[in-house]
Amino acid sequence: MTYVLSWNIHPRPESVTLPKAILTLRNEVGSSALAPEVAGLLPTQSDTISWLADLPETPEAEQNVCAGVFIGNPHLRKEQLRKTLSKAGLRWLSNLPSTCQHDDEFISNLNDVGLGPVRELETLAAFQNDGLDCIAAVGSAADAQLAVRLGLTRLFVLPKTRQYEGGFPSELSRNRAVAEIITAIGPDTTTVLSLVKESEVAVSVVWPSQAAGVIAQPKPL
Repeated sequence: MTYVLSWNIHPRPESVTLPKAILTLRNEVGSSALAPEVAGLLPTQSDTISWLADLPETPEAEQNVCAGVFIGNPHLRKEQLRKTLSKAGLRWLSNLPSTCQHDDEFISNLNDVGLGPVRELETLAAFQNDGLDCIAAVGSAADAQLAVRLGLTRLFVLPKTRQYEGGFPSELSRNRAVAEIITAIGPDTTTVLSLVKESEVAVSVVWPSQAAGVIAQPKPL
């Protein structure tokens, strides 16, 4: 399924239960050189839900993956998403791709019109209150603090789009972002995951020390 991306999750041994991956719809709009973690933010005509129904059918106990959906979509049909997830045997949901990757000024403008990370996190929390397990994508300490207030305790720290200007964000910048978020919310209240290159997955010494695990760069399913 080359139009679906798999963000494989690698938790530390002592971490809480997590899905094996987050699956997102691949966005092929724009340059092929654009990192897939950023390309998901580009406008697309594709239906952001129906692809979930095309996933291979497996017993619910084996369908241990998380659906990544653009929750910030103002036209999101929430009831249809609930039914699609249920039919596919999926109990995990994430707000991925996420507007939290934009710069602070643009995020402020999006939040002012109800189309930013605040809307995403509030909507995700509502799905969690309905019984789904959720992973909240966050890009700042403010995002993380709001997520925790809403009861979202599994966080995925995403680099900002500007950090990709010179290629994949540096280990230092990614680890610093995780440290700032954990300092803001406290080390014992959440499960925090960090984005890493595929080559870093097997080298846990480069993972952020307080992270519960890492998520590898997405690749075709």
